[in-house]
Amino acid sequence: MSNSQPSTFSNANALNDFELELLKQEYFFLQTTIEDYNKQIWAIKALGITGTGAVIVLALQQNKSVLALVGCTIPIFFWVLESQWKHFQRGFYPRVGEIETTFLETCQLRGPAIFNSWNYALKRVTSPKRKGYVWDGLLNPTVFISYILEIVFLLIAWKAIPLI
Repeated sequence: MSNSQPSTFSNANALNDFELELLKQEYFFLQTTIEDYNKQIWAIKALGITGTGAVIVLALQQNKSVLALVGCTIPIFFWVLESQWKHFQRGFYPRVGEIETTFLETCQLRGPAIFNSWNYALKRVTSPKRKGYVWDGLLNPTVFISYILEIVFLLIAWKAIPLI
């Protein structure tokens, strides 16, 4: 296996039809792969919420608030799992952006531009300031917010169940 990076194209290089077709196929393959990761991420998130709900119901039925406290491990587990998937998914973003830039600059094609248009609409930079698992995964707001809310809800249940 080689350690070479994918080549980039400059304005001076005109793409022939074969190269353009390969880039198009790679682009749509990467977009499909990113969407497949999204499907898995939603499944992970749904399982985490279901597990948290089950712990709360069990804690209420048993009238044992300690179950809610111990149940905080469920969202933590799913948070770590989802953050790994998000980190892997974000590994495809630079290449998608590179292909879109190639289409625009080399071929003067305004589309497809799914990635760059999304970044522009949401005012996101294409290259994040911080990179790595912690920033792309664990501390990515699209990942951690739901799990923090689940943990807060479990801690509230832990304190509230003895009062019920």
